[in-house]
Amino acid sequence: MPSTVKPPRTIAAEYISQRHFHRRFILPQTATHGDLPITYADIGKRPEVISENVPTFLLMPGVRVLVVDRPGMGGSASVPRESRVAIWLELVPLLLKHLSIEHVSLISHSAGIIYLLNTLVAHRDILDPEHPYIACLAPWVDPAHSHMTTWQLARYIPTKAFSIWNQIPQFFQTSPLIASSGAVITSIKGKLPSGGDDDNTMSELKRRLIEQEYGLDRDVQIELEKLTAKFIFKESTVGANEEALQCVRKGAPWLECDDYMQFARNLAESERRRGGTSGKIRMRAYFAESDVMIGKGGQKYFENCFKGFEDVLDFDSATIMKENHDSVAFSPEVLGKIFRERCNY
Repeated sequence: MPSTVKPPRTIAAEYISQRHFHRRFILPQTATHGDLPITYADIGKRPEVISENVPTFLLMPGVRVLVVDRPGMGGSASVPRESRVAIWLELVPLLLKHLSIEHVSLISHSAGIIYLLNTLVAHRDILDPEHPYIACLAPWVDPAHSHMTTWQLARYIPTKAFSIWNQIPQFFQTSPLIASSGAVITSIKGKLPSGGDDDNTMSELKRRLIEQEYGLDRDVQIELEKLTAKFIFKESTVGANEEALQCVRKGAPWLECDDYMQFARNLAESERRRGGTSGKIRMRAYFAESDVMIGKGGQKYFENCFKGFEDVLDFDSATIMKENHDSVAFSPEVLGKIFRERCNY
């Protein structure tokens, strides 16, 4: 008799093809733009009644996670670079209303910090009033403050050259980790000779941990990694060009977080004015041991910006060993900490 056990590749294909990974929302037209399709994934527990407050993460059992494709990524419409953050801020409340979600926690990776911080200012009330929580994974830092020579020099690359930025990772057969970073070139670095066997060992340890702790078979994970890369490049990645320009300050504004130090001061003052209307914001930052994008200088700068406001901001940071700029965002250790801390908050 033929075996009824499905091979790992089939299981992986069925898993990644689930409808909740491939959802679509139309941002209605306004005076400044037409209808804009936005794609997103909605993963995890749904409330049985609208009034049930299921802990929900935005941007990246008992937890619900919304992962929204920023403009020009996946099936989300491309927009002018000067409008990227503004369109995002327009989208957030409408998408949450569409999904009947009242409160979320915010989580971002790399260039996503620009969107997270602006969301925090523009839509402060979407955070849980009693347990406001945000997590920043390898947050991007302006090269002027990280002092990373590579990215300081990138500012002098002609803007037109960035029009093929999104094609470089595909050429190098990059990993799917590029999708959340916003700084495309990181994935190329990950494919160059570096850790060799050490990198493979770490990947295998993570797969075994996920298999043991979360029940996802190790061989299925390997197939998912392959399929995810293929799925990413079947859809648009042109938004990565605009985000690369945004990261090096070439024509895409950062709005409220143009200066992190001033942003932190403004946030603290705003929270003080709120008085006792909500709990103290719990802000967590996770950095990689090795990070060619922001380096130790960028980490120190970011940490210094958000320290010193203990009366309204519970800020803490950690360095995750044996991780890099991209991999820290997919670390079972980091994501496990975030979910546990938020759910037990």
